[in-house]
This record gives sequence, structure tokens and C-alpha cells, in this order.
Amino acid sequence: MSLTKGNTKWILFLSSSSDAEERHIWDIAFGLLCLEAAGISPKDIVIYVDGKNRNLISQIISNATRHTYEIKDSIIFFDDQKNNSHENMVMFVTGHGSIDGIDASPPITPFLLIKVIKESPKLECAVVYLGQCNAGIFNYVPAGKYKGSWVEHGPEVILVGATNLHNSLSKSTEENFLNGSVIWVANLFLLYIFKWITAPVDVDGDGQKTIIDSYKYAGVMSHGANKEIKISSFVSSLDLHKEWTTAKEEHEKDPSDLTIKLKFEASEQKYVNALDARYTHQECWVLNSIPAQKIEI
Repeated sequence: MSLTKGNTKWILFLSSSSDAEERHIWDIAFGLLCLEAAGISPKDIVIYVDGKNRNLISQIISNATRHTYEIKDSIIFFDDQKNNSHENMVMFVTGHGSIDGIDASPPITPFLLIKVIKESPKLECAVVYLGQCNAGIFNYVPAGKYKGSWVEHGPEVILVGATNLHNSLSKSTEENFLNGSVIWVANLFLLYIFKWITAPVDVDGDGQKTIIDSYKYAGVMSHGANKEIKISSFVSSLDLHKEWTTAKEEHEKDPSDLTIKLKFEASEQKYVNALDARYTHQECWVLNSIPAQKIEI
């Protein structure tokens, strides 16, 4: 089965309980750029982004395409799936996540996402790339096509997560868009998934470029970037520790001085951020790996 040659819907999805962050909207824009570069027809691409500033969302998306897209609120995804006419679906999820699920109002739980996909008419196969923090809560669910599933006779669902029960990692990147290069803090795993779709690599050497190859490629590449982040943050944390110690001592001497207090709080936040990057673990995963080895891009 080939996703690009078959009857496939490609979904770029960014839900939020408030306004979506600009960096996540840029993730969506880069994904769109890569999908079109891979030869996927705009009529098969659907975009869902939450936020009140629709002009800003459209403006960011316009950097990736010469075509006009209707950018829908995430809640519409669930109604759209009731009228699905595609045999296959590939979904890319960016934004925030927690133990409650994908950030939305209300949060999107594993049960809800799998159920709406399983109940989609005519759908035979779905691949969902989950880039949000704590994506692992979507692991170990009945995604396969077997009895005992939440919806027993639905499509085969393959889930690929950027991280397990941890935060997902983002890093500043500079990529070429239609009107020039853009720098933003990108979701690392999705960044490399999108790059793989533009130029697929047969990682396992079986002569096919399949979903399992995309998982392996993005996992290796994002791990390499993660290692660079940790090395860089370790070096910077040494200096930040000194700055924080000095600011802390000054604040303790004169806790009533607002300027000194703000300086201390700023230094502490920078130091904590550096430590957080060092101790954040990201390990990608795939659920339903057997069909993932057979489905080609």
C-alpha cells in the first residue's frame, strides 16, 4: 500500500484550550510545505488550528503554500471524520499534551481519538504521528484490527509518538519557506518526520520506504539533536549556576530591593531552564508495528 499514490487524507492538527502558540503554528506550516513538496495534492490536505487570531494563523500558513486552505477549528475534525471518504488517513499532531490527553477544551483522550478514527466510514488505515508531551498515554491502546478493540471492525490504526511519558523536545531551527528562511523553535520529532516525507529514506534496507522507516529516521535524528541540546545546556549551566548563586546572595542581603529581586528571579529561571533541558528524556515509540512495516509512503 502506498499512501501518496492511494486515496489518502493528510491532516495537520493543532488543538489548544487557549490560543495555539506561534511556534506550533510554524510546525504546521512546515508540515504543509513538506507535504506539498512531496507531491501531495492540496485537495487531500486538511488543516485544523485553534486560536482567536485567525489572521495570524493564515499569515503564518501562507509562508508554506501558494494555495488557499480553509483552516478549521480542531473541534470540526470530529464531525469531518463522520463524513470521511478516504481509504487512508495520515495525521500529524503538534501542540501541548499532558496526562489528560492532547490539549484542547475538553482534552482529547486516547479513547476519544481512537474511537473517532475507528468509526470513520470507508477508512481502512490510519497513521497518527503524536508530537506533544506525554504522547505515551496514547500507547498501549487497542489500535489494531481485532476483536476486543474499543471499536471492533474499524481501520488499522498505527500510532507513532515523539516521546513516551515525558516532555517532548523542541529546538530552534532555520528552514527555507517560500518567501525565505524562517527561524522558530520546532518540535524536533515532527520536524524530522516532515523532512523524511519530503525525502524518504529506507532505513532498514528492505527496499521499501515505509512508516516504520519514518519512525526510525525521526527517532535517530531527534535523539542526535537532543544530545546536542544536553551538551550545550551543560556548558551553559556552569556559568548560569554562578550567575544564580551571585544573584541569590544579593537578594538574601536585601530582599526588599525590587530590582535585585527581579534579577534573581530571571537568573533562576534561566538556570532552571538549562537544567530542565539536561534532564528531559525523549524516546519515541510505535504502536501496531507490523502494518507499519508494510505501508509505504
